[in-house]
Amino acid sequence: MAVDSCNSTNQLRVSRQFGSFKLLTNTACCDFRCLYFFERNRVMLVCAALLFPVVALAAAARGALVRRLDAAEGSGTALPEKIDLLEFFSWQAANSDTVSLSTGPDECMNLHIGHYATLALPTYQAFGTSFADEFSVLMQLRSSQQEDRSLLTVLSPQGHILLQVRLSPRALNFITTQQRLYEFPVVFLSDGEWHHVSLAVSVLSLALYVDCMLVESVDWTYLDLDIITDSLLMVGGIIEDFETPFEGDLRQLTFVMGDPNAAKDHCRLHLPVCRRSVKTP
Repeated sequence: MAVDSCNSTNQLRVSRQFGSFKLLTNTACCDFRCLYFFERNRVMLVCAALLFPVVALAAAARGALVRRLDAAEGSGTALPEKIDLLEFFSWQAANSDTVSLSTGPDECMNLHIGHYATLALPTYQAFGTSFADEFSVLMQLRSSQQEDRSLLTVLSPQGHILLQVRLSPRALNFITTQQRLYEFPVVFLSDGEWHHVSLAVSVLSLALYVDCMLVESVDWTYLDLDIITDSLLMVGGIIEDFETPFEGDLRQLTFVMGDPNAAKDHCRLHLPVCRRSVKTP
């Protein structure tokens, strides 16, 4: 199998398909000539220099999944489940020149994503074997870019967008399966200041809250989002050559599965517990 060289923008992108395989290149790996091989529900990173952190990330993900399954079996009921994606992606900052971790004056962990950075892992490592049709996405972010860019993407093995959150100077766009796109008018998310952003996704409605205030709620009837965890979860990066990658900081990136009402209570009940130190593998 021929190896593609790193391109000028050094983004994680589908660069070649071999049957059920997809070959992707990644900025953090360009200096090491690393490659992601994406096959069904796993991403295999071939790079000796990054082997240990990736193994540590996989072990942490498996441990979190086992704890969630044990809790579900013990309770006997399907309770809302918080999934802290920063816990998963923070391990990848240790060996990247474009992603870094820091702790602010409030002792919160900040994940800085540089212009040419892409964070990625198999979706199942964070969400298990299924993705709920109702959930909340809770974010604290800071970005000053004036271009349309992708913050969060779930990509199918065929390269189709299953879920995406995009930012622009005038709007936040939420994209789902079947190319459904909902544009919420927000004109200040690119001002370089910290903002609380939360999305409430239910079978009957979709709502956006910014800085603890409802921006807009739209009605929809979407009983099955059909988001599979046999997919790739990306923060930042691009899918097409013409896109602009996200650059900025994240202090929270949490899914609350099974609870679309968590978005409304983001600032009251679901802020991250700060007083935690920056972790390294």
